[in-house]
Amino acid sequence: MGVGLLTAQQGEWRISSAQVIPGGSPANAHIKRLVAELESTQRPGAALSRQEFIEICDRALPVVYRDQLIKYATPLSVEIQNREHADFSRVFMKEKRQQAGIDFLQDHKELLQAAQEKYGVPPHDIVSILMWESGLGEFVGNYRVFNIFMAQLLYLEEGRQQAIQGLQAAGDYDPAKLEPESRQLARLQRIRKRAVRNLSALLRLSKQKGVDPTELVGSWGGAVGYPQFIPASLVYAVDGDGDGDIDLYSWPDAIFSVANYLRRNGYAKSRRKGLYAYNPIDSYVDGVILYSDAIRDRYPAGEQP
Repeated sequence: MGVGLLTAQQGEWRISSAQVIPGGSPANAHIKRLVAELESTQRPGAALSRQEFIEICDRALPVVYRDQLIKYATPLSVEIQNREHADFSRVFMKEKRQQAGIDFLQDHKELLQAAQEKYGVPPHDIVSILMWESGLGEFVGNYRVFNIFMAQLLYLEEGRQQAIQGLQAAGDYDPAKLEPESRQLARLQRIRKRAVRNLSALLRLSKQKGVDPTELVGSWGGAVGYPQFIPASLVYAVDGDGDGDIDLYSWPDAIFSVANYLRRNGYAKSRRKGLYAYNPIDSYVDGVILYSDAIRDRYPAGEQP
């Protein structure tokens, strides 16, 4: 399951009902909120009792993905993302990746045109997102999504402290160059709130569909499928080929779901606003636009999809 995970056998952080619901009570305010959302009859999907949630926690593997958690928690998180996005832009603008996008436009021309007609999103933007999110299906991840979000609720502050200790040990810790601690803590709070939303969506939808939420795998950020939807975004997933099933590992459903997501998040009013909703960081949006415009401009004349 990759590097950077901690297990119960190592005597480190772990996921189980003993950590999540110690003595029958939620370990912290965010888990208390999650339990309330799971028990609610007013939210999408099927409600879960506290006992059902406890059983899920005990059924899940106890692993915590330490490196991924620290990456979220570090005071350098935004800087790291911007640096990674700059690296991705250089990779995606290489001839091989541009040609892959152009080939995808041609190979899935009818699907992309149908999605554009229905949702008003041009094919090159859809393809660019699919390239940025999963390398056109090449990289979808093998992390347990349930564990990713539970670790954020349980150990995010510990992850921040480990990140700071690592910076100090390397001689790279300079508080003057970091965002103020109050902003760091506020960002961690936002991450925890998102984790609650994603876990609520994951568990309720899984019960409704009769699947085991602990088996779902995705990226280190908890996103799944070719378009890399987090669980809270699955409400935007649609059946693109009309087979009665939504499978984000199929191109018809992935293409239509990306287009639906963008349309419902303001794309018609502003291209940039729609893309920003997909990943709210400017370096990501800049990279998506750069690649999208490149493959659009290089598509054979007279054959614009």
